[in-house]
Amino acid sequence: MTHADGCTGEVRMWSRKTDPTPGRHPAIWLLRRAWLPTLIVSALTPHAHAAAAAVDPAASGGADPVTFDAALFPAGNTVNIDLSRFEKQGYVPPGTYYGDVTVNEAWRAHTNIVLVSTPDGKATQPCYDASTLTRYGIDLRKVATDADHPARKAMPEGTFCGDIGDYIPGASAQFDPGDQSLSLSIPQIYMSRDARGYVDPSQWDEGINAALLNYNSNLYRGGMNGSARAAGYLGLNGSLKFGSWHFYHLGSLNASQGMGTHYQTTSNYAQHDIPAWQTQLVVGDTFTPGDMFDSVRLRGVRMYTDSQMLPQSLRGYAPIIHGTAETNAHVVVRQNGYIIYDTTVAPGPFVIDDLYPTGYGGDLDVEITEADGRVRYFSQAYSAVPQLLRPGQQLWSVAAGRVDQRGLSARLPVIGQFSYQRGLSNLLTAYAGTTVGADYHSVLGGMAFNTSAGAVSSDVTYAGNRTPGLSATSGFSYRLGYSRNFADTGTSFNVAAYRYSTPGFVGLNDAMTLRVAAALGNENVVLRPHSRMDVNLNQSLSDNWGQLYLNASWRDYWNSKGRQVDFSAGYSNRWKSVSYSISIQRTRDTVDQLFQGPVLVDRIPGALDGYLNSASGHTVRDTRIMLNVTIPLGRAANSPTLTSYVNHSNLNGDNTQVALNGSLGEQRRFTYNASLSHNTATSVSLGGQYAGAHGSLTSSMSYGSGYRQAGVGASGSVVAHVGGITFSAPAGDTVGLVYAPGAEGALVDTAVNSRVDSNGYAVVPSLMPYQLNTIAIDPKGAADNVELKDTTRNVAPRLGSVVRLRYEVDTSRLLLVDATLPNGDPIPFGAEVLDDKGNSVGVAGQASRLVIRGVEHSSTLTVRWGAEENQSCSLNVVVPTATASGRNDPTPILQAACKAVGGSATTLLQAH
Repeated sequence: MTHADGCTGEVRMWSRKTDPTPGRHPAIWLLRRAWLPTLIVSALTPHAHAAAAAVDPAASGGADPVTFDAALFPAGNTVNIDLSRFEKQGYVPPGTYYGDVTVNEAWRAHTNIVLVSTPDGKATQPCYDASTLTRYGIDLRKVATDADHPARKAMPEGTFCGDIGDYIPGASAQFDPGDQSLSLSIPQIYMSRDARGYVDPSQWDEGINAALLNYNSNLYRGGMNGSARAAGYLGLNGSLKFGSWHFYHLGSLNASQGMGTHYQTTSNYAQHDIPAWQTQLVVGDTFTPGDMFDSVRLRGVRMYTDSQMLPQSLRGYAPIIHGTAETNAHVVVRQNGYIIYDTTVAPGPFVIDDLYPTGYGGDLDVEITEADGRVRYFSQAYSAVPQLLRPGQQLWSVAAGRVDQRGLSARLPVIGQFSYQRGLSNLLTAYAGTTVGADYHSVLGGMAFNTSAGAVSSDVTYAGNRTPGLSATSGFSYRLGYSRNFADTGTSFNVAAYRYSTPGFVGLNDAMTLRVAAALGNENVVLRPHSRMDVNLNQSLSDNWGQLYLNASWRDYWNSKGRQVDFSAGYSNRWKSVSYSISIQRTRDTVDQLFQGPVLVDRIPGALDGYLNSASGHTVRDTRIMLNVTIPLGRAANSPTLTSYVNHSNLNGDNTQVALNGSLGEQRRFTYNASLSHNTATSVSLGGQYAGAHGSLTSSMSYGSGYRQAGVGASGSVVAHVGGITFSAPAGDTVGLVYAPGAEGALVDTAVNSRVDSNGYAVVPSLMPYQLNTIAIDPKGAADNVELKDTTRNVAPRLGSVVRLRYEVDTSRLLLVDATLPNGDPIPFGAEVLDDKGNSVGVAGQASRLVIRGVEHSSTLTVRWGAEENQSCSLNVVVPTATASGRNDPTPILQAACKAVGGSATTLLQAH
């Protein structure tokens, strides 16, 4: 660590290393305070930056120093002010700093930044190496082969220091001493074509060793007609982070009156990512994917492609746009009239391959505006179904293990499954898979197409199954999917799927259930699908006339005359601040004679337990009509809303409900609800929830004819780490652990009201894995003397990690002194305050107020505004005694007169 010493009036700034505790010159603190008048900005020359007291001395190309016009600063009539120490030269000392690196305003790394002195010793410049610049997205091959703009110097091997513009034509660098960040500006021609949102895998943070527990609890008590029932639940989702391995446990503790208490384990597994392959490895309890075959739970191992490791602009399906520009052209891509992409391209062929996926598509309109004003247009078809991938992308999954479905008590077979998808072009994606196990095997192959008439997927599956005690079966299943978004009419025909199976076809999930059912003598409980169709339609009406939707599903079975038909339609709209909707739902279920003998439904999930009491050939029909109206009762953020709900059902009669919902507090942490319902009788319900920094609390109660109910619940997270235990709201599995010692009470995450605790820690829930997350701290709520030297951190965590984010905090004493010169004139603006060791501890602000930090004990200070002997004065400071807590105490404002250096009088400052 290095710092400047020796010269009176020199500004000191300590550099940061990996775990630093630097200081900051009080002038920087003063110039960054929000209440400082704009006078400072107006005093800067055109070369100055308003955000800091000096231009970065590490700027390349020999930029002119910042200068101040002293005539614009009030300094009385008897003194001349010297502001040269705030200028560029010597302001940032050489050393190793730890901060953010940005390239063309895009974040690239949080790393060590080395500054060395220039040959003349008047400034500093950063150091680089070729491999690091490549990781920052700079294509050094383009630099080396650019004959039109040769570099002034050849880039050496290893580390080199100096002006980046000597090695990359047109490049520059600036170091911000306030944020301790390095900003590189590189001509776009020398940049690699990284997708939007790309974060180099070398910057993915595996986090620290820690334990994380998410919990959700509920206590319930109800009674009807004199009988009471009580139950309790505690759900646990725990994980242990050890290096890049993560070990998970999911389970729940259940207790009920008359049934006792028991703990149920849902799953145990270990997870490790493999960034080089963009894959995840899971060992233990896992699930096979459900996009091609039935999803079943396995106790074994699975490895699969994780699309979360791709930038968000490369996830999902979006076509690649190819075009040609004749000049430096402006390219705009629109979808449904909205601009979704805007860029400038060089002459020649261009490719746009990082469009964000937009639902189920909508054709893309491409506009190319040449430099001379000519405009060309063309259209790119864009419709999507889940199977479609971008050209060149691939997804695969390999799983092997014993099937371990909940509720199926029989010993199930070991299986292996493989699936693969690859985007072959804008128009075509191919996919295939196979499942192999004892007495069961299946093979699938299919294609997905993106056409101007819509997106289509089609596949065929062959499956063979042998269930002990039953005849072997085999057969085929055919599936067709279609999706289309009609932008002109506002129609979205999102999904239409049709599936047809031959009599011998049995899916993987049904095959496993059939084994248990056959062992119980109830093999017919498993319905074998014959055909199925699902249709979803959404229609936007013009001129703010609202929206319509239609959902329909139809299915029947080989081993039953029964069939299911579900239909729903609805309309929604707004009138001023009132929103309303009306919907109708029609269901029709017909059940044949399926069940012979007792069936344990809880041991056979999905066995259509709703039909168990149905008679042979009995048809159950129901029609529901629902009307919902929501009215806000005021315009303030916390104003409650009144909701009226009416529901008519052929089977269950009429139900009417009126509900009031609202929130309280500046951050709306407390929400409440109350409702009055009437069906065959009238009932009242009340509820509330508080979302606190350390967790959430809920409560509810209801009262009706013959019954009463009450319940309470709590949810949150606990993080155990080397620094102690930190509590938070529910945090998910990838979290940030802020460490800002001394900043107790500072706000970290507004969404969950996360604040720094007394140990200096706070939890930031639900970070996006493998993507850039920016975490900012707001000092509001911390003690008055707390200064955050850096308020933001950027991090790209690996999945399931707990990443530690350290923020530098200065908690030294802050004093405000209203001082005057011995003759009563104001202290010159910008004058420096030095302690008895010559260290700079403050600066004179506007209206002759001194801002002093770091003076903890009574002492003599020197105020200096120039190099001459008569350009300084001294004063004695009696520091007020701090309170026991020291937190949120008002900053003392002291009154004083500065005495001439060498005088005999002593002036004590008295608290104002």
